[in-house]
Amino acid sequence: MRGQMSGPSPGSHPLSPLPVGAAEILKSTILRINLYTLILILLKVAPSLQVRFSVIGLDPPLVILLGEDAVLPCHLSPQINAENMTIRWFKSKYQNLVHLYQNREDRFEKQMAEYRSRTTLIKDGIEAGSVSLIIHDVQPSDSGLYTCFYDTGPFYEEAGVELKVAALGSKPHIYLEDLQNGEIRVVCGSPGWYPEPEAQWKDDSGKNISSSVEVKAANDTLLFHVKATYIFSGPPSALSCCIRNPLLAEWKQSTVHIRDVFFQRISSCILSRLLISASFTVLGILLISWTFYFFNEQRKCSGNLSEKLGKLLEEIDWTRARHFRAAVTLDPDTSHRWLLLFEDERSVRDGNKAQDLPDTPQRFTFYNAVLAREGLSSGRHYWEVEVGDKTRWTLGVCDEAASRNGWGRLAPEDGYWTVWLREGEYKALTSPPTLLTPRVPPRAVGLFLDYEAGRLSIYNADDGSPLFSFSGAPFSPTLRPYFNPGFRDGGRNAGALRIRSVTRWEEPLSS
Repeated sequence: MRGQMSGPSPGSHPLSPLPVGAAEILKSTILRINLYTLILILLKVAPSLQVRFSVIGLDPPLVILLGEDAVLPCHLSPQINAENMTIRWFKSKYQNLVHLYQNREDRFEKQMAEYRSRTTLIKDGIEAGSVSLIIHDVQPSDSGLYTCFYDTGPFYEEAGVELKVAALGSKPHIYLEDLQNGEIRVVCGSPGWYPEPEAQWKDDSGKNISSSVEVKAANDTLLFHVKATYIFSGPPSALSCCIRNPLLAEWKQSTVHIRDVFFQRISSCILSRLLISASFTVLGILLISWTFYFFNEQRKCSGNLSEKLGKLLEEIDWTRARHFRAAVTLDPDTSHRWLLLFEDERSVRDGNKAQDLPDTPQRFTFYNAVLAREGLSSGRHYWEVEVGDKTRWTLGVCDEAASRNGWGRLAPEDGYWTVWLREGEYKALTSPPTLLTPRVPPRAVGLFLDYEAGRLSIYNADDGSPLFSFSGAPFSPTLRPYFNPGFRDGGRNAGALRIRSVTRWEEPLSS
């Protein structure tokens, strides 16, 4: 029998088509793989495009105190990933760019100048659609309507957040301005309010009394300054000046007690002293009797009158100093690397990290300090610096030629005339330092330099009370104002030193 040969049958080929059933199964499998791959790509690259969304902002206005950080909330509903979206925060108009997030990064090229280095987009919740914005160190000019704008390409949505900035001014300062024809004019003044406050005088029973109220806004800070005046001929037992912030519904009030007997005693004492002076000149033979009378009268009115006259003299000295207000700005070329200067060159604070700044011989390398641009080599000059609730600061003047490199004493012998706050203690940096005990902790400091007299006087700029005076030593050829905001102190000292405008209501006094 002939054996059969193994191998393919006649007419067959190794690459012959698969059976019909197997080919269909293969095509179906490939189609499913491509479909699954496409779905995975869409879910990974553009998860936010799978559903439409709405944007949730904040309905009631957000009220923030001056100098604090404002957090403007904004998120998507439902919660979807916004990492690949374009997110734009703008103020009032689309082109007024406050912050831009695009292509998964922050973009600052077209950001408005007043917001540079002052905004932070919170990205911790961006995968859930949350992109709240922080505006640091809010100012009155930051008030307004902000819009949070999400853009996916095919469509967009937006929502608004209204920010209102509020500032409580200083405690009202009441003082006697004039005394003529039996009428007494009492003036109440208070700077640093926002928005425009309401002011009112009240009598000793708490009733409102008619008065003149004047409110002015400083052009550089937009903060309002209040002056309320009341004129009377028959003084009540007490007068209260009340100033209210309408946005916060909070008051600040000061009260002064005025009595007829007080004015009569002042008049009596003044008249007695005039008569005694004349008697000593004309009637020498009555020296002993008039001397007895003088000391008797002195005992009657020396107590409270001496104290009140002392405070009046202090107020006159401070008021006169304020007439010599000076324009003072900060010099970036002298600023320590850790300091952050604001664009108006009138505010400075610790930046919490070293900046990449060019080396200059004028720059401080040890002390966290900066000088003013202006050199003072003659005349009288007064400026004020807001310190707020800072826990550390140093203010004064220094010799333009004094060392700024490395550690050195901040003492007059080394060209520095300064006062500071450290650990709750105020000191004048004399040799050795002098401990200061202000009546109230100052929230603003006034500095008055009388160059020819060799005197630097430092005041609480809210009530005019003196803190310290350097005197008796001639100054160097040129002095410059000195500012040190101190380190952040664990965040407790993060606020800025601000050079504020010095306002005055009266005409300048003659020198």
